[in-house]
Amino acid sequence: MEIIQKNEAFQNINGKMQFSYIQICARQDGILYSGKWTHRFTLPQSLDDLRDLKEIPTEDRGPEVKASWSAVYIKTPNLLSYANKNLERQITREIETCELLRQNPHPNIATYYGYIETRGRVSRLCFKRYTTTLLEAVNPEYLNKSGFLSSKRDRVEESMKRGLDGILSGIKHLHSLGLVRNDVTPANIMLGGDVLVLVDFDSCRFIGESLRDTDTKRTYHWHDPAVEFSRERNDLDAFEDLRTWLTGSKDEEFIFG
Repeated sequence: MEIIQKNEAFQNINGKMQFSYIQICARQDGILYSGKWTHRFTLPQSLDDLRDLKEIPTEDRGPEVKASWSAVYIKTPNLLSYANKNLERQITREIETCELLRQNPHPNIATYYGYIETRGRVSRLCFKRYTTTLLEAVNPEYLNKSGFLSSKRDRVEESMKRGLDGILSGIKHLHSLGLVRNDVTPANIMLGGDVLVLVDFDSCRFIGESLRDTDTKRTYHWHDPAVEFSRERNDLDAFEDLRTWLTGSKDEEFIFG
């Protein structure tokens, strides 16, 4: 038996508060229990020592989710990332990018709330939760880029096409802050109601930075492998590919000014 938590309880006897019992929360075989222990200066050794022993139900607790409530997304490194000696540097870079975006918000850029600390180190990042990626919404079969280009695009909605205006606006907002996304793909865009939102900023770099020296990850078929530096054109070219991928045509109304 492992004691997880204990709290002393007192009662008023003849106008004086006197010790009554210790409420014990203990775990055994992965199950939580609560019970009372009446000896103040010693601890119980087994569940059998406790009075009023009850199992604490932990499954399916809490209120049911309502659509009007706000959910969060907790981003954690995948397990293979822990083998990377540069993990701390990569997370630091992403946090600094997200902090800059939090100070300069945009409706088409994911909302960042902050980090979660574990033993004095950043272990997770906290974002607003969005419904699904653009890739999952329109291409659930995960056809490759050319395969989807030749498909009927049955799941592409007009609101998604209109949402491209917001993505371009978000990209230009990044550029105004001196940042380049460097990995604009349908997998890095999410649906937030009728709005498209840029997410996942671990490939963001400042304008002019070397992509090779900073271990920048980019998606196969969605970037020019000959490009070695972080430039605004990286995002604008990827956006043009995205627009063609989603709509099947190039729209001259988009001006990369």
